[in-house]
Formats: sequence, C-alpha cells, structure tokens
Amino acid sequence: MLGAVAGGVLLLLASCDKGKGYRVEGTLEGGAGRSVKLELVRGNHLEMSDSARLDQEGRFVLKGPLEQPTFGVLRNDRNGTVMLILHPGDRLKLYGSYDDLEKGLQVEGSEDTRLYLLFRDTLRRHIDSLQVLNRIYRDSLQSPRIGEITHDLRLRSQRILDDQHAFTRRFVRQHAGSLVSLLVIYQQIAPGTYVMDPMKDFEDFVLLDSVLMQKYPAADPVVTFHAQMAELRSRKRQQEEMDRILGIGRVPPDIALPDPQGDTLRLSSLRGKVVLLDFWASWCAPCRQENPNLVRNYKKFHKKGFEIFQVSLDRTREAWLDGIRSDHLEAWYHVSDLGYWRSAVVKLYHIQAIPTNFLLDRDGRIIARNLRGEALTKKLEEIFGE
Repeated sequence: MLGAVAGGVLLLLASCDKGKGYRVEGTLEGGAGRSVKLELVRGNHLEMSDSARLDQEGRFVLKGPLEQPTFGVLRNDRNGTVMLILHPGDRLKLYGSYDDLEKGLQVEGSEDTRLYLLFRDTLRRHIDSLQVLNRIYRDSLQSPRIGEITHDLRLRSQRILDDQHAFTRRFVRQHAGSLVSLLVIYQQIAPGTYVMDPMKDFEDFVLLDSVLMQKYPAADPVVTFHAQMAELRSRKRQQEEMDRILGIGRVPPDIALPDPQGDTLRLSSLRGKVVLLDFWASWCAPCRQENPNLVRNYKKFHKKGFEIFQVSLDRTREAWLDGIRSDHLEAWYHVSDLGYWRSAVVKLYHIQAIPTNFLLDRDGRIIARNLRGEALTKKLEEIFGE
C-alpha cells in the first residue's frame, strides 16, 4: 500500500515537472548547419537560455526552465531576430526562413506569438507604403510641382500614420490581457517614431498596466512595465499641472525680474501687446541660432504691436549682456535673476530645456508655445493680417 502511494506521488511530481519550462522546435529553410539561440527577457536585460545547431533538414530544438511568462528573442547567426512570447509549459513549433526569421514565420503552440506576427505584418505593410512615398518625394525633387507634390505626400503619409495608430489602439484594447500588447504598444513605424504616444494615449497604457498586473503580477515584462507606468503617471500629473497653469488660453504667472539696468520689469506691464515670452541664455547654442529669427520678426511686426520679453538663464551679468550685444537684441525687453537652472522662473514655468517660448495675445493669454523659425513668422502673419 505504501509503495502504491509513493508511486502515485512520484507520478504526480513527474507530471508537474513536465509542465514547467518551455520547448521551441522548428524547421528553418536555408539553415542547415547553422545556429540559433534563444535569449529571455529578465528585468531590463536579455539572458541567454539555450542554443542549437540546425541539422541537414534545418531542424532544431531549444528548451529551458521557465517559471513566469516572458519574451524570448530567437536569433540567427546574422543577428536576425524574431520575438516569441513564452509561457511555462509552452511547446512551440516554428516553420520559416533562416535568413528572415520574422517574415512569413508560421507558429504553432503560441497564440500570443501568432497575434504578434499578424500585427507585425500590418505594421510592415504600412512601413512599406511610407517608403514608397519617400521614394516618390526623392524622385520629384527637381519637379516644378514639388510644392504640390510634397503637400499631397504629407497628406497621404499622415493617413497611413493615422491608420496604423487606430489599428494599434484597437489591437491593444482587444488584447489587453495578453503579453503581446506589451510588444505592440512600443512598436516604431520609423526609427525613433513610435506608433503610440504614452502621454496622448495614456488611457491605453493605464488599461494595459491594470489588466496585466492582475493577470501576470510576477512576470518580468509586466513588472518592468508597471515600474515605467509609475514614472509615466508622475509625468502625466506634471503635464496636467503645467497645462492648468500654462495651457492654451491661460494667463501665465507674472514675472518680475531685474532688467540690465537693475530696474524691476514685469511681464504684465506689456498687456495690450502681442508678446513673445522667450527663455534663453548666452551659453545655449540653439537659442543663439534662433535669435536672428527673432530680430527679423521684431523688425517686421513691432510697429503693429509685437513685443519680445526675453528671460535669460545666464549665470553672470557679463555673459548675459555680451549675448545681447553680440546678437543685436537691444531693441526689446530683457530680464534675469542670473540664477541659471536655479532661477525662480524655471520651476514657475516648468522649463526643462531652452529655448522655450510662449506667445501671448493682447490680454496676456497663451495662444501658442515653442514657435521657432518659419512657424513663428507664419503665426505672426496670421495675427497681424499679412
């Protein structure tokens, strides 16, 4: 009797062990004799899990322990990759091309990975469409109709971007309980250009964080995303506070600081004028590059009621005044407490970088932010009717 019980326990343990870990096997055309390896996402880094050399038929097997769901990166010997979504006990079968792991890959045994590859197919089609438009633009540079062509291409590009954005949002909402959405929400349609914007699409990020934390609270990708969401929520609160104080239509906080002669000058004293409130410093190269544009616009619109109120984040009076003289900025108003990034205006106006500017109407309300170059000229032309 005791032996039978012990045998039952051993059988139960064997059954439990079988469910742990993962197994990925596949056949990759053109991969005979070559190698693949699988790395798993652990926190903020990739950890090598297993590798294999493909046999003469292009077959391979990868396996290893896995306690929580995570992402796997399957990599060939040319550093080509495809993302896999793995759960403990998964048995995946892959069929595709060794040289392009992602394109045309067929997956069995992982619905999450299958969904991800379907999403990538749609994204790839939109990327290809944008590249076609880019080629049309390059081929049209010498055309006398380049302005008209560029306008049309911009409209078509924006429609493609809007379509991909709408598709991505629907996908994330439909699959909020799947790890695939963590991959999807950070996809790029061009290098450095993300489909989803954490601030603009904040509700979708919150939804995903909430659902996945309930479902997979110990999974590395979910834990990492949850930590990122804490930072995002803080940024969102700061953005809302800034919009409450410095949003379009708001009257910004008054500024009362010394001018170059040491007299206190108030921003509010310029009511009745259209005012560019500009934060700059003599040590700021982008600020100095923009100053000639300010000079041109001041000369063009000052007699019609345009004024400039420049606030410097310089550290010394000498550097501040030298910057004014060198860039020929004497015609308008200047103030500074010479506090550098510790200046009172930095916190008051939530300044994180310069140049930063606000365009104020005659009532002192914000009507635009961070207008530079041609954008500033066009806005002033709109205001003054040119």
